[in-house]
Amino acid sequence: MSLSSSLDSMSSSPQSLGEMAESRALVAVRAALAATDSRHTVWIALSGGLDSVMLARLAARAAQECPRRLRLVHVHHGLQAANDDFERLARRLASRLGLPLSVRHLALDEAAFKSRGVEAAAREARLAALTACLAAGDSLWLAQHQDDQAETLLLNALRGSGGRGLAAMPPERALTVGNLSTGRDLPPHARARLVRPLLDVSRRDLETLASQQGLCVSRDWCEDPSNLSQRFDRNYLRHTVLPALEGRWPQAAGSLARSAQQLQEEQSLLDELAAELLAKVRLSGAERVTPGQELEQGQEQEQEQEVQLSLARLGELSEPRQRLVLRHLCQSRGWPVPPRGRLASLQQWIVTPPDSVAEVRWHSPVSSLVVRLWRGQLWWQASDTVTRNGLGDGVSDCQRRELDDRARQSWQALAAQEDEVVIGRRQPGDVMRLADRGRRDLKRLLQEADIPPWQRHQLRVARRARDQAIVALWHPACGWWLRAKPSG
Repeated sequence: MSLSSSLDSMSSSPQSLGEMAESRALVAVRAALAATDSRHTVWIALSGGLDSVMLARLAARAAQECPRRLRLVHVHHGLQAANDDFERLARRLASRLGLPLSVRHLALDEAAFKSRGVEAAAREARLAALTACLAAGDSLWLAQHQDDQAETLLLNALRGSGGRGLAAMPPERALTVGNLSTGRDLPPHARARLVRPLLDVSRRDLETLASQQGLCVSRDWCEDPSNLSQRFDRNYLRHTVLPALEGRWPQAAGSLARSAQQLQEEQSLLDELAAELLAKVRLSGAERVTPGQELEQGQEQEQEQEVQLSLARLGELSEPRQRLVLRHLCQSRGWPVPPRGRLASLQQWIVTPPDSVAEVRWHSPVSSLVVRLWRGQLWWQASDTVTRNGLGDGVSDCQRRELDDRARQSWQALAAQEDEVVIGRRQPGDVMRLADRGRRDLKRLLQEADIPPWQRHQLRVARRARDQAIVALWHPACGWWLRAKPSG
């Protein structure tokens, strides 16, 4: 019987959720539901497979005792003909459970497949579609279970991952609303939660519970044909490696999942240590300001994507602690973590700093990072538009206009009693007349102000309209920090 005909024969009267046996899975889901805020929505990712179908049924059962706003969300990948049947099953189940369903259709990019691989590209696109449903305070529930956790640990170990990778999937983590980044440094009002309530529940437990409920494959859930293809690494582990391990060690999956849980606890302690060390080597806003300058209101927040670390303070740490801090800086902000070679370059700078400006870059599919060494500091800049062309400004016309507007607004806030001025960018040969210092060229003044070479394109000058003489200098890192000698 085909999946389509099986769906057509589904009974209109579902098995009673009220008769669902008390189980480890139900206890876990009930506890997870009770931990959510009743004012927000719990979104349950429903693929149509056994795991997600059981999670949806368990959540509906738990909500009878712990009322919450539940919604199902199904992602139609469009990668195979069976995807239409998966959507039909999701709609039938939502109707039977009396829960609203949102369906998201993906348009996957061939370029993403080539650069990331089918598995990674589909996973990232699916999570992006699921996360797009969320509002601040909502939760997104995924149905990964104990066997999935064991597979993830093995997969990451075979990729040479460190402790964080071996810790596999956390039971929950923060999400930025409408974005794939972790959101760990964001205020609570900008966060949602990704939750995996079934990580301590085995696939066998879910199958037993489904059997007790009278559910069966093809009628009540579907098997994705691609899950049988062992050309995918995870499927090879699932169908070949783990069964072989369990033939020798029957509790292999559970033991591996418990190892991941212990590694998560140890990783949390390392994160605490890394955060303490990072606070010691990171330069605060006050330390970055040249004497005589003042930070403008909100400026520290604007510079969050441009973090500075003290090379000397990093040099006081052991090499393992240096690596811990540098990785944590990226991980805590959702930035791409430095590859091994880039990390080695950064540590070499700490030992023997280059004489001139040095930089390294690396990229992820969604963002880029550039780290520059200048005057005893590591300057970290994260962006989704970081250019690859050396120390050029790499800014768009829109960004230039934004800088112009900020400079004008800052000038107006000064309420300066000057002649009419025109604010714009510096020009070749520009000089400025300073009290007790005479005429100075702007390049020298920028050097004296400790403004890095790659940021000097951001300088804005105020020129007196009547004679074009420069009366003040503005930079986003300094505000209007230098005023010219009054004329006359």
